[in-house]
Amino acid sequence: MSTPPWKGLDTTRMPHFIGYDQAERMVGALMERATAWRPDAVVGIMRGGLVPATMAAAMLARPLAIVGWNRATGAVEWLGPRPSGRLLVVDDCCATGATMRAVLASLGDQPALSLTIVHDPETTGYVPDLSHPMRAFFRLPWERGEATPAARAHRALGEPADMAYEHPFIGLDLDGVFLPDIPAADYDTDLADVLVRRHALQPFDALPGFDPARAVVITARPETDHAQTLEWLARHGHAGLPLQTRPPHIPYSLDTVSRYKAEAATRWGCTHYYESEPEQAIRIAAAAPHLLVHWWSAADARAWLVGAAAG
Repeated sequence: MSTPPWKGLDTTRMPHFIGYDQAERMVGALMERATAWRPDAVVGIMRGGLVPATMAAAMLARPLAIVGWNRATGAVEWLGPRPSGRLLVVDDCCATGATMRAVLASLGDQPALSLTIVHDPETTGYVPDLSHPMRAFFRLPWERGEATPAARAHRALGEPADMAYEHPFIGLDLDGVFLPDIPAADYDTDLADVLVRRHALQPFDALPGFDPARAVVITARPETDHAQTLEWLARHGHAGLPLQTRPPHIPYSLDTVSRYKAEAATRWGCTHYYESEPEQAIRIAAAAPHLLVHWWSAADARAWLVGAAAG
């Protein structure tokens, strides 16, 4: 049976983000049955399974062992000694089930119970003994890199996730990050005059750290400014840096612009986003908790990581 396409390839889909707190509660909800099974040790599958396995081991007061599966060679390797007795084998999720099945098969006749935070009933070939079903496209904090452009291109070929393609991909606001923003009152003046003055502004000396090959500028400037903004970026040493401008169907307001930036950063596959306006940063973080959103202060040349939840 062929593996269904990875749901993350649909760039219009906002993921359901399972944060650390929710992950711990979801693991905790499975502990009654795990406790009744009386495992002698908890086994975490590298990498993603180590977080929920640590949670489970602490809840059960059991030792933690670590195992890895090399998808290329099919080898199962233990980091440290293999534990004896009954094992609770933990991974973060079952998208296809290949990792969990390989590790369980390597145990032979040793008693084992499988646990994941979630599994996708529409895609997995193995349903864990203990898990929460989730058909929505989900993302975990330690999997942000799976959505970068390089990782998506790799997955589009039908290949499994590979951390070699998961380096951070940075989204950056423009006005307030690269150059001074014009006063809000100036937007009430003649638009052509505003564009001339803004285009003449000089860049800040300090910018957030980013690799131009793994970054995109996402701005609330309208698409009518696109060509002129690209010229400004090129003139100041940022030629080739991708630019996303605001489509004409999105009106300018605090709410609509914040949501547009959150959705655009998700479509581009950003892991991080730098926003210069603090309330926008808060709203972006609430709309897209799978992003690491930073409020950038040009005056201080530093950023503050923002956490928020919609109320």
